[in-house]
Amino acid sequence: MNAPATERRAARNSSKPDKVRSIRLEPWLLMSPTLALLLVFLVGPLLILLTFSFYRYVPGGTMEQTFVLENYSKFLTDAFNLKVLWNTIKLGAIVTAVDVALGLPVAYHLARMRNRSMRAVLYALLLVPLMSSVVVRSYGWMVLLAPQGLVNTALLAVGIVDEPLALLYTPVGTAIALSAVLLPFMVIILTPVLQSVEEDLELAAQSLGAGNLRAFFDVVLPLARPGLGAGSVVVFVLAIGSFATPALVGGTSVLVMSLYIYQQALGQVLNWPFGSAMSWVLLSIVLLLIMLQARLLDRNSRWRGDA
Repeated sequence: MNAPATERRAARNSSKPDKVRSIRLEPWLLMSPTLALLLVFLVGPLLILLTFSFYRYVPGGTMEQTFVLENYSKFLTDAFNLKVLWNTIKLGAIVTAVDVALGLPVAYHLARMRNRSMRAVLYALLLVPLMSSVVVRSYGWMVLLAPQGLVNTALLAVGIVDEPLALLYTPVGTAIALSAVLLPFMVIILTPVLQSVEEDLELAAQSLGAGNLRAFFDVVLPLARPGLGAGSVVVFVLAIGSFATPALVGGTSVLVMSLYIYQQALGQVLNWPFGSAMSWVLLSIVLLLIMLQARLLDRNSRWRGDA
């Protein structure tokens, strides 16, 4: 009587590894087309750039295929190069801070809006700028920030300034244009996160004596921290890697890493090894920031789980 039962259990146990193996292989099989595309068109070019960054530049636009570190040492020991890197990081931080300050109230209003039709309309209006090219939007900001543009005309009409402000081809104008171009990304990321925060938690805090602002900063904002971190990283990465807006709105007076890399690699210099090294320095900063953000989110999730 016990032999057949034992044989059935042995058969079931012997079939479990095959089942587990099939379950583990299925996700990889489903992701294989996407992974193949990423390997060929993303990882492949990055590895080529990494290889070029260790070559020696030969004046005239050619490379000597010898392993050297002079491209990285040239960048990291030159004060001008470090200043360009610092200005790029500073511009990204300013744009991120402005988009957090502007995008958080907008996302909160969209998340708490009870009229779904109106929320859909406003959300669609938010997505409209993303349907046009960033070049077109940058040209639009050139018109707005010009000495005779709409911004200076409005400031002169109100009497805030006596003469047009120098906004075009300046770091301030570049930060304004980049903040406007990247603001939809912050709102799109924050809105679903704020919608996931139950409104009853705010009402409970208010019933205990907290005002609207205190309930928001003490209840909603801590719970929306993962979305705030993700939105900040996305905006910061897009800001420091932006090319069209700094080139058009900033002109030659605003030199950021993307423009500097273009000048070295594709301009008159054709210094591909140095341009590749700068690209990998910028990419390393981005990867380090993403890893730091993931670590902070992991700690936040553990803290919430322990609580």
